[in-house]
Amino acid sequence: MYVAGHLDDRAAVADAQRAVVAAGHELTHDWSQDLECTTNYASRPDDSAQIAQADLTGVMDADAVIVLASSPKPGRGLFVELGAALARAEMGLLRHVVAVGTIVHESVFYFHPRVRRVGTVEEWLAEVESPAAS
Repeated sequence: MYVAGHLDDRAAVADAQRAVVAAGHELTHDWSQDLECTTNYASRPDDSAQIAQADLTGVMDADAVIVLASSPKPGRGLFVELGAALARAEMGLLRHVVAVGTIVHESVFYFHPRVRRVGTVEEWLAEVESPAAS
């Protein structure tokens, strides 16, 4: 699984990741560890390219993409990750695209038919089978 969120919402991302792992799932990538280059991406193009590739690979390798939708600041990267997840879902390669929390910065894509909207990560995890049960 991959958890997308705003850079300033790292605590919520970490909480969601802990819940995912505690439920027996694996993370495909923890982007919150790649924070050396969080502003002025153009000043560090090689680092920025590696981070972008790792983040996108995390989405592409995931069996579920969880987007934390309640950050008070609008995301940019999380909308790219949501778009990649929806493209995979449309191609039949991803079953779960989940928007978690109250949607603060609306995007029409939060309302795409393949997006499941829930209040908490735990609420959604209770609906899906844990890997140990399968």
